[in-house]
Amino acid sequence: MYQFDHLVHFVSYPEQTLLKLQEEGLHVVPGGSHEVWGTYNTLSYFDLAYIELIGIENEEKFQEAADKKYSLHASYKENRRRDGLTRFAVRTTTIEHDAKLFAQAGLEVVGPERYSRIREDGSEVSWQLLYIGHPKSKIEFPFFIQWDEADTLRRKELTDRGIIAQHPLGNLTLQAVHFVVPNFDAVEQIAQLCGATILKKVNEEENVEYSIILLDEVKLIFVKPIGDGVAWDYMLEHGYGIKKVVISGATEQKHFTIDGAQYEINKK
Repeated sequence: MYQFDHLVHFVSYPEQTLLKLQEEGLHVVPGGSHEVWGTYNTLSYFDLAYIELIGIENEEKFQEAADKKYSLHASYKENRRRDGLTRFAVRTTTIEHDAKLFAQAGLEVVGPERYSRIREDGSEVSWQLLYIGHPKSKIEFPFFIQWDEADTLRRKELTDRGIIAQHPLGNLTLQAVHFVVPNFDAVEQIAQLCGATILKKVNEEENVEYSIILLDEVKLIFVKPIGDGVAWDYMLEHGYGIKKVVISGATEQKHFTIDGAQYEINKK
């Protein structure tokens, strides 16, 4: 079973972005250090789905991590370290099988490899990561994560620690992530391999085609521009990639950009 795990927002200073998001009504907490990668984070949870704000704290370690093909850190480096929504992770419980599945489908596979980080209180959290990609792809693929603890245990622990908690803006859920892509080939290949539901539609007024992937309760909305319009303009200015994150269940409607990332928050 595959579920949406988290969305990565690279920023210069996660502790400062934390404060900005708190001012907008989100519950955001300090995370900890990834010593092996030279990064650190702050976190905003919506049940077990979350947004991770990542920054660099050790340049040498980060550069080493960025040398790993298809890694999250390579993405940030290749994107000229531009702040914003960069990649997303899919949660799995069959990561060894997944690696074989994607390799058999003709994708390049890196991992799975085991990692951990130290929380601010000194405790350790651990997981495995799997990166996939294709040298001819114009878009970046999701990466896969398998936590060492079961979801029920993680939810209880994170709630007890106050990491999962009510947002000041309401009982929020992570509803959707929007992408701009040149085509749906890679998107739908991964979705089919994962057994995900795919919905297709066209909006002629906006000159776009949609491929919507349902990953548990989160919608991955892939938009392909087919003519002049908002999506076309976004593609020309920003290229392909994640356009925005949509959060629902708020007491008020909000739409803001923080450190290169668009956040849309909808009322319940």
